[in-house]
Amino acid sequence: MERRGQVPMAPETKKASVTTILQEGSASRPAFVVPRLLRIQDAAKYLSATTWQIETLLREKKIPSFVLGKRRVVDRLELDRYVECRNAEAKAALRDNTVSEASDFLDPSKRPGN
Repeated sequence: MERRGQVPMAPETKKASVTTILQEGSASRPAFVVPRLLRIQDAAKYLSATTWQIETLLREKKIPSFVLGKRRVVDRLELDRYVECRNAEAKAALRDNTVSEASDFLDPSKRPGN
């Protein structure tokens, strides 16, 4: 789509300009900065959750937070720690289920049809 007053660029020129920018900027500067302290809304986006769910976690003291100025903030590393803990719990529960199912299968009295 052409805009009025602009000259369309050839596809080769676009590629070359993007490559040049990436080569010059990639080694010296990061593409973007991820903030360490997140507001509740940003923490919700970070975890793909709702603000209500984040507020519940904060009320239940499952994730620490503090007030900075007039806003409550959460450390991004604490969110990562929370996710790692939940993943470990889920894996342990799955492992326990698998072990109990395997023992049920090996026990002839617990097999279906007996």
